[in-house]
Amino acid sequence: MRHEIDNKHLDYFKKLIEGNGVPSFQIYFKKNQDALREQLPRAQFLRLKFNSIDEIQRILLAAGIQYQPNIIAVKTENYLMNFHPDVLDENGKIKPSHRHTILNGAVKHFGTDNQAAERALREFIGHPDNYNTEKSIARMEDVESLAELELKYGSEELGVFLLRNLATIKRQFSETDHVVIRAREILARHTQSQENS
Repeated sequence: MRHEIDNKHLDYFKKLIEGNGVPSFQIYFKKNQDALREQLPRAQFLRLKFNSIDEIQRILLAAGIQYQPNIIAVKTENYLMNFHPDVLDENGKIKPSHRHTILNGAVKHFGTDNQAAERALREFIGHPDNYNTEKSIARMEDVESLAELELKYGSEELGVFLLRNLATIKRQFSETDHVVIRAREILARHTQSQENS
C-alpha cells in the first residue's frame, strides 16, 4: 500500500519548523490525527506523535521540501510537547491559568517577585518542615524535571532558579539527598557549558 501525505500537512510542517506555524504541533496533531493516521505508515505516524519535530524534518526531507529551521521555534515546540493538550490554548500555548498554578505559583511569581516564587516553591516541596516524605521527594523530582526542561527548551533563567533552590537544601541522609545532588550536578554542568561557550 502506497502512503502519501497531503500537501496541506507538508505546508504546515514547513511553516512550523520555520517558526510560522500556528497552532503549535500538539493542537494541529489533535485536530488532524485521523487523516495523518490514514496517510502515514503506522511506524511513521507513531514517530510523528511521540518524536514530532525530528519526524517532521524527516518527512520534509523525504518530500524534497527545503526549509530553514528556526531554532527558537523548534525549541518552543519541543518544550510544549511536554504539556498535556488540555493545558494549552487554541494556538497551543500554555494557558496563563495553568502556568500560574505550576509549582504552587512559583512559576507565576518568578521574574517579578523572586522572594514570593521562592516561598511558593519551598511550600510546594514542604521545606523546611516536611520534605523527607515520599510526597515531598516526588515534588522535588517534579521541580528538577521542570528545571531541566526549562534549561533545555524554555526559560534558562527559570531553570537555574529552580535548580539553585534545590541545590541549597542541606544534607538529610535520606532520598532527598539524591535529588539535591542531581540538582547540583545539573547546575554545575550548565554553568560549565556557559563558561565554555
